[in-house]
Amino acid sequence: MDSVLTFIRYWCHDFWEEYGDKRISHLPMLNGGPWHVIMLTLLYLYFVKVWGPNMMKNRPPYELRGVMLFHNIFLVLLNGIGFLMGIWGTKLGYRTLKCEPFDPSSDQFDDKILFYLGYTYYISKYIDFLDTVYFVLRKKYTHISGLHVFHHTMMPFWCYIFFKFSSYTNNGFIPLINAFVHTVMYSYYALAAFGPQMKPFLWWKKYITQLQLIQFVAATIHSTYMLLDTTCSCSKLLISFQALHSILFFNLFYNFYQQAYGKREKIIKAQ
Repeated sequence: MDSVLTFIRYWCHDFWEEYGDKRISHLPMLNGGPWHVIMLTLLYLYFVKVWGPNMMKNRPPYELRGVMLFHNIFLVLLNGIGFLMGIWGTKLGYRTLKCEPFDPSSDQFDDKILFYLGYTYYISKYIDFLDTVYFVLRKKYTHISGLHVFHHTMMPFWCYIFFKFSSYTNNGFIPLINAFVHTVMYSYYALAAFGPQMKPFLWWKKYITQLQLIQFVAATIHSTYMLLDTTCSCSKLLISFQALHSILFFNLFYNFYQQAYGKREKIIKAQ
């Protein structure tokens, strides 16, 4: 029995602490294995696919305009301030173009800022789950696409893995550009939450998807550059997964863009 418990403890906790970065283990959601990520993600999926729709089946949709407005403004500020501080801390992004070991326990002020910005970015991926929760409670099921759910379920896990096993400056590149994209995206959602009277000012939705596509292209180029950098000691396996992740999401978002806007643009040109 003791050997079984030892085996379970090793693979559930000790393995991740032995090979992961012990300097971040004091933070909530980063100690031990990724079981909290898996449990929260499964809970999210269960609510979105089963519990939520069943709960709302015989109920009218909730009016959540005030809640959503607060939520979106909060994320605009979180991502916007994070982006500006990240730009300052990375010297206009220059540090993210270099593959250098990053010390999470550093006493330097800019390093501490960057470390906690990265941690905030990681936690924000759980806050993003609320986007889908609001769709369910408002019975906007057409908004809950496979791409939307897949994207939200993948991000916390990837953030955990890179935080735990890859403390290098180049890993700040994607969070930095993603914070900018999310600032723009949640600004759009915040305006939309004001109500139908804002519709004339929301003509730029498709450009958000274009910005996301540019983000994935930039991430792919950055990851490829790091793979080719022979002086980079960062895990090539993780960088490879990062490149594949960016390529996969570029294709998924491009297909979404074509379905959402491609046909409409062809019709307009044909008129």
